[in-house]
Amino acid sequence: MVPEYWSEAKDYLINSDALLGNIIKKYSHAKLISHKNPFVTLVKSIVGQQISVKVADKLYQRLEISCQKNINPENIYSCDNKSLREIGLSRQKINYLKNIAIFFINDPQRLENNYFLNSDVGVLYNELIKIKGIGPWTIDMFLIFHCQKPDIFPSKDIGLINSIKNTYGIKNLSKTDLDYKIVELSQNWKPWRTVATFYLWCYIDDNVVQY
Repeated sequence: MVPEYWSEAKDYLINSDALLGNIIKKYSHAKLISHKNPFVTLVKSIVGQQISVKVADKLYQRLEISCQKNINPENIYSCDNKSLREIGLSRQKINYLKNIAIFFINDPQRLENNYFLNSDVGVLYNELIKIKGIGPWTIDMFLIFHCQKPDIFPSKDIGLINSIKNTYGIKNLSKTDLDYKIVELSQNWKPWRTVATFYLWCYIDDNVVQY
């Protein structure tokens, strides 16, 4: 389901930032879609850590085959580690996936779609950060793709940083100046930084990410 705020946010961003507006117009067909499955979103986020969208999609497809096309906590937890290594997952990512599986197995109500949707960002962060393997980036992906919170800005995301550098011609800044400039630019996108982030991702990678 596309967020209710999507059209309003697009119009706001187009009017408030000409460069970002051009990107939104070019990729206006692309929209943020939720799988309505918190476990799948976290699994896809872990699989996608520090690799390209294209490679992540291939790994996830292989994982689906290993789980008989049914990605759920029980299937992930029972998957043989050797088999998961053979499809291309690192030992670290396998451990993270098992940790997430245990998190849901221990409390099945977390699989209910509204369990996370009705919580604020701070509560979600404090609950998810306890899972070994889940850090701020993964939580940001969860808040964007599952919860569809409108104003999430994953400032450490490499794809997002590269897109901003290319779009705004700030490739040659020092790290300190770059960080400051990115924060400054992002202020113009409030309260719709999720939407700005999504279209900046589209600009840097034609394979639209969907966790």
